[in-house]
Amino acid sequence: MTCILFNPPGAFVSGPARPVMLKRLIRTKIGLFCLSWIAAIIVAGLMVTVRWRTDDPAGLRALLANHDGFILVFWHEHILSMPWLWPRRHAMTALQSPHPDGRMLAHTVNHLGVRTVWGSSNRNALSGLRGLKRVLDRGRIATITPDGPRGPARSAAMGPVALAHLSGKPIVPVAWATDRFWRAPGWDGMRIPKPLSRGILVVGEPIKAPEDGDRDAMEAHRQMLEAAMNDTARAAERFAGAPDSGA
Repeated sequence: MTCILFNPPGAFVSGPARPVMLKRLIRTKIGLFCLSWIAAIIVAGLMVTVRWRTDDPAGLRALLANHDGFILVFWHEHILSMPWLWPRRHAMTALQSPHPDGRMLAHTVNHLGVRTVWGSSNRNALSGLRGLKRVLDRGRIATITPDGPRGPARSAAMGPVALAHLSGKPIVPVAWATDRFWRAPGWDGMRIPKPLSRGILVVGEPIKAPEDGDRDAMEAHRQMLEAAMNDTARAAERFAGAPDSGA
């Protein structure tokens, strides 16, 4: 989960100076504090207008009451609403890059209840996995978007499977959908719920950690994960009455 959640503060700066001014602001403590709160407030303000429900609330309660840590996975296009939808009492912990954009995202989602492990999924990826393993060892929830940070969309990388094998913890796919939404430009087509839309959160069946670290076995597990995530996403779209993405 290393990509930018969204970048609403840019709306307050016009012209070619916008990126430079934003980067300068993000690099200061007061700018980072203010912009991250603005972003979090905008997200929360949008989310409260959506009529959300959970597909299987009893199943979600049972999962959260009886776990010893698991890996929560969702597609990058679902990144905007997930910090709002996931119960704060069972906070997810996400890997965040320490560069300025990553810090902006981290502070924004921190305001929405997401914890942070500093690292990168691109540079020194093993160090990032070890950081998330420590989260899982403490019985908490580690979060990964398997198609981030650059895609292709809805194509799972090996990261969650490697982390599951390393930690022995299961993987839980989740997805949300609304009956009306916008698509942001970009490789993932990030979904933005429209105000007053109806939305649903769907939690898939846990996937056991692979016992065999053989390359073929890990690849088979990755394909199984990708299929489960797409099934969960399609179920959410179907229940919400949203157009099927065709994935």
